[in-house]
Order: sequence, then C-alpha cells, then structure tokens
Amino acid sequence: MLVPELTTRDPDASASRLAGFGFSSEDGLWRLGSQALRLVVGQAEGHGRIDHIALTVPDMDAALARLFARGIALDPEVTPLGPEIIPEFWGDGLRYVYLLGPQGARIELCQRISGAPAAMGSDHVGLPCHDISTMLAFFLAQGATPLATFTLSRPEGVIPVRFLAFHGGVIELYQPSTPARVTEGHWSRLLVQGLPGVVKGPEGLDLAPL
Repeated sequence: MLVPELTTRDPDASASRLAGFGFSSEDGLWRLGSQALRLVVGQAEGHGRIDHIALTVPDMDAALARLFARGIALDPEVTPLGPEIIPEFWGDGLRYVYLLGPQGARIELCQRISGAPAAMGSDHVGLPCHDISTMLAFFLAQGATPLATFTLSRPEGVIPVRFLAFHGGVIELYQPSTPARVTEGHWSRLLVQGLPGVVKGPEGLDLAPL
C-alpha cells in the first residue's frame, strides 16, 4: 500500500475538509475508495517535493458540482477557470482540475476521456523533479514498474512525464520547464507498507514505513 502523508497545523479543520471531499476516517487513515492518506500534525507550508495527489472520477462535471456544493474550491494557481485537457495522456486524453484540499494542499481530479473507472479513488501522486532521470532511477531501484512515458510540448517548453506503478499506487514524475522548489510541503512524504525504515530519495523525497 502507498499512502501519502499530509502535514497540517489544524487537524480538526483538515479532517473537516477531507470529509467534504468524501474521505472517512478508518484505522488511523483517511480513505476514499482506493485512496488512503494519513494526517499528521506539523508546520509544513506550501507545495513541496510532493506537489499533489490525484483522484480519478467517472464524471468530472458531476463530481465538481457535488464538491462545490460542499464548499470545495478550485486551486486558483493551477486551474482557475475549471477543468482542462491533456490530449496526450492515455489514448484519447485526460480531463483534470486542481482543487484546494486541507490548508490549500493540492488535490487533483482526473477523468480519462475513455475508459474512466466507475468509482472515485486513487489515480496518482504527482512529483515534480529537477532531474527526472535521477528520480526515475531511484524509484526503479525501489521496485517501481514503468507504466507510461509521455512528452508534453507546451509554449513554456517540453515537459517529460513518467508514470510508475509503486506498491499498489501510481507515481507521476514530471520535469517542469521551471525547476520545482525542494521544500517540505503539505504533502510531506510517502508511506509504504512493509518498508523496514526511512529511505532518503533524491531532491528531498522521503519514503517511510506505514
């Protein structure tokens, strides 16, 4: 099992926000379908080495209508006008939108244009990289399996993207044309079931036992 850890100054407010997304607390984790995460109390700020988690949805418009009614808002830094499309992803393309999770932590919704899963759940964990080759090599050494390779050509530059299967989850590695900041962000580390101890990865990434 792969579980992102979310560091929060206010666990009660964060729990309320997660409930607004549809998460429920169970055995020390917050779960929504196949997505699980853990809340911990701390002082992390901003968007760090782990930029976001992504949830797959069968119907983007219906999901957004439901979440907006619960007070969930768009992330104005990424998708201020609502859903956008990445035509290169997964054959026919992908609709996506970023929302503000607890304390502004990014939660992405994804809907494949064709072949979308029937239920809301885990899609991927997004990691921006300074050097995608080094980060890819690290995950492969930890037992990850390549799923897909994409190259996005955008006005700001070319963005290489790699998707990896890793301990029951999916990792998205991407190298933005503007280098990502290495900080301890809201999404603070990845918890891996069965890991014997903390593993220090490139660019400030930590893997820790679940």
